[in-house]
Amino acid sequence: MKEIISTNVLVQNRFTMKKMLEIYQASKQFEGTTYLYSKHKAVDASNLSKLVSFLLTVKPQTSLKIIVEGNDVKNHLEHIKEMCNTYVAVLRMSKKRLINSAETFQL
Repeated sequence: MKEIISTNVLVQNRFTMKKMLEIYQASKQFEGTTYLYSKHKAVDASNLSKLVSFLLTVKPQTSLKIIVEGNDVKNHLEHIKEMCNTYVAVLRMSKKRLINSAETFQL
């Protein structure tokens, strides 16, 4: 069954291209979807061009939400947070929720 989990982080440093590529590759390999959300804009992290343009606009001291949907979401979210530990500080993590695939939601 699909699950969804999110975390709020505070961006401390601007993301480098290398770090953006690491996030993209991890999201591409994950069997699910990884979204980044900030200032009423959301992007699918498995779309490289949108991810890069989105992260280039994120300034330090900006709040960023990482949303992970799929199977084994907690491990994937932990992996993303570990990759970005010098770029972000975790503010709050939500509880894992199960998703009924017949229902939809809008970000």
